[in-house]
Order: sequence, then C-alpha cells, then structure tokens
Amino acid sequence: MGFFGLFGKGAPTQKQIDKQVTHLKEQYAKPEYRQMAMDKLLEWNTKECLAALLNRFKVVVQSPYWDEKEKRWVVDQLVERGSVAREALEDFILKEDQITYAIAAYRRISLEEELIALLRKALEMRLPEDYRSSASKVELIAALEEYDSSDLSELLIPYLVDHHDDVQCLTLDVVARKKSERAYPSLLSMLEEESHSARVLRHTALKVAELELLIPENLSLAPEIQEDYVIKAGKLTTRR
Repeated sequence: MGFFGLFGKGAPTQKQIDKQVTHLKEQYAKPEYRQMAMDKLLEWNTKECLAALLNRFKVVVQSPYWDEKEKRWVVDQLVERGSVAREALEDFILKEDQITYAIAAYRRISLEEELIALLRKALEMRLPEDYRSSASKVELIAALEEYDSSDLSELLIPYLVDHHDDVQCLTLDVVARKKSERAYPSLLSMLEEESHSARVLRHTALKVAELELLIPENLSLAPEIQEDYVIKAGKLTTRR
C-alpha cells in the first residue's frame, strides 16, 4: 500500500489527480508517458485515485497492442487491490459506457451472484430509449449471457425494442440461443412491426425461422421480411 493510502495524510488534490488522468488518456503519446501517470495514481492509492485510474478504459490509444496490454495491466492492478477497488469498479460499471475491462476485473474479485446482481442493475439503469448508452448495453447483455438465469428473458425483453439496432440484434441472438420461450410472443409480434429497421426485421425473421416458431394465422409480415421469407405450414421459411 502506498504512503497516502496507508496513513491517509497528504492525499493528492483533485487537480493533481485530474492532471494524471489527462496524461493516461493521451492517445498518441508513448506508452511510458501513460504508464507514469497510472503508476502515480496507484502510488497515491486513494479511493479517488483508483476511480481515476479507470479512465484508462474509456480511451482507445493509437496502438492496438499497447491499448490492450495497458488495459489488461490495469485490470490486474485492480484485482490485486481486491475489496479496495470494488466500490470504484461498481460505480464505473453502473455509470460508464466502456465497461468490458471493468467487468473483467470485478468478476475476479467477487462472487458470481454479486457479479450477476451488478450486471442486472447496470442494465436496468440503461433504459431501451437511452441512445447514449448503447455500447454498454451491448457489453452488459453479452456478459449476462455467460450465466444461466431463469428470468433472463424477462430482463431482456424490453431491449428487443431498444433505440439501437446493435442492442436489438444482440438481444434477439441471446433469447434465441437461450431458447427463452417467454420472449417468443415478442419475437413474433416484431415480424409485422414496420417501426423496426430493415436490419432488425430481417434478423428477427432469421431467429424465428431458426427456432421454427409457429406463426399466428392473422399475422402479416412486414414488407422487408416478405422479400426473403414466406409462411409455409405455419412456419417462416426462406424463399427459394
């Protein structure tokens, strides 16, 4: 533990912390430049400094090699600090948009049920109509898919009508792979809802066909789906 974290005296000012954050977010600097800033925050070792360190996850630097290497290093450093880093990680996952590495760190220092509870809470805080959090919704849904949950479909159904196509398509993939029967009525109703983009409509049709769902007799396919699919024997099949 660093001097400041051990004795609680002489803690850095917010201005000093912000200066290091500026350095660690420098996209075009040499790796050593960012490393010095990250080392300084870890040396100070206050709660605010650990939270500031997480800003490294929010930036993609010029070199893909160094970008991944540095982020994985930050993950390892946070894991080493265990419970001390938990609060900062929880706050970051609940509020920020680039959260994959933060989830990876939290996974290694928490129980599975704690992680699932945090992921669920984080997703519920990002409403389907919120267009600013599309990236984190994708990351959260992908993370949740790794775990078996009997009520996962209940959580995901609202995101079938999300603001962003990427979120809708991933949700379709997950409920199809999980064979979430509770979501099937929503999938079927989407086949005739022209408010969805052509991409989402075609992806919906693909999943309905793969699942071999029975199509209600009174259902009218959206024009974008009719281009590639037809109803035969009560099921959706591709046009030959």
